[in-house]
Amino acid sequence: MPTAETCKIVIVGGGRSGTAIARVFGADRAFSPLVLDIDYDRVRLLQAEGLNAAQVSGTDLNGMGQALKGAAAVICAAPPSVVPSAAQAARAAGCVYLDLCEDPKALRAVYEIAAGAETPFAPGCGLAPGLISLMVDDLVTRSGPEAEITAYVGVLPAKKTNRLGYGNMWDIEALIAEYTQPCAALADGKVVGLAPLDNLETVTISGETFEAFTTSGTLDALVSHYEGRLKGLTFKTLRYHGHLDYISFLLDDLGLSKRLYLMRNLLLTGLERIEDDRVIVHLTCCVGAQERTQTRLFSPSSLSRQTPTSALAHISAYHVCSVADILVRGLAPRKGLLHHGDLSLEILSNSAFSKALFTNA
Repeated sequence: MPTAETCKIVIVGGGRSGTAIARVFGADRAFSPLVLDIDYDRVRLLQAEGLNAAQVSGTDLNGMGQALKGAAAVICAAPPSVVPSAAQAARAAGCVYLDLCEDPKALRAVYEIAAGAETPFAPGCGLAPGLISLMVDDLVTRSGPEAEITAYVGVLPAKKTNRLGYGNMWDIEALIAEYTQPCAALADGKVVGLAPLDNLETVTISGETFEAFTTSGTLDALVSHYEGRLKGLTFKTLRYHGHLDYISFLLDDLGLSKRLYLMRNLLLTGLERIEDDRVIVHLTCCVGAQERTQTRLFSPSSLSRQTPTSALAHISAYHVCSVADILVRGLAPRKGLLHHGDLSLEILSNSAFSKALFTNA
């Protein structure tokens, strides 16, 4: 049970990521997590697990105001449509704000809400953007302005089980946005727009080959931040071979790029829900003829022996919990909107939660 000394953290959204965040915080007596979700059955399941949960919509500003009384931080792990309301509620309550959002429109709304805030706002604190942004930022700092960096990230089923080599592992709407929106990158120090699902290549990591192609959204903030100060920066998604061909068939040959609601429904109903996933992070840095690589491999069991489900959910949880821990303890360099560079790996290491991200992977 919470005590007067515990730090109240409100989590908006009780899905895979929100539940994982609540479990991480719930295992530390210094924190008292409260999960808010509109789904009554989900709330009951969380309560049956011993987690504090309530049926409140993240878009209900009155309900959010009540839930945020006495809270140190609010973490939005809900769909992008909920993000602006959660940020507004955090601003009104004077709370630290964090989210796992990837949607550009929702993030722009957070940027506006955070302007002039007296508390830190840290959007995009999941895997990508989030932990990957910090790792790339750290690599940029150590490599200099002539570096050309490519970040490869794959969230994949542990084993390829269908022709797509994919499953329902995270937000399908965010996945579709990655596959259909323009990609920001740096080339010769200038911001350029790349087409999604383009620049296909084969990448070998730890003896296994994958296909890699451009997708949008992940490093947009870093691209803008380093314009004119870094030679090259590109993000690519890793998939099992054949994935891109099937996705292109759906979007282009069947014309679903013009009917994305059908694409969304198709993937939601057709893809199997998968918890046994793996996450691959592979960074390459070229300075002239010299190339350096950095690789991290995560599985559910490497991140949590107690509840070994979904590596992606656990990475997102440990990262956002690390950032929240730092922010509520006042270790962030400033208030208002924080850039990923403001939350370096060195700063992140001050939280005990971050150890799960850099040990036993």
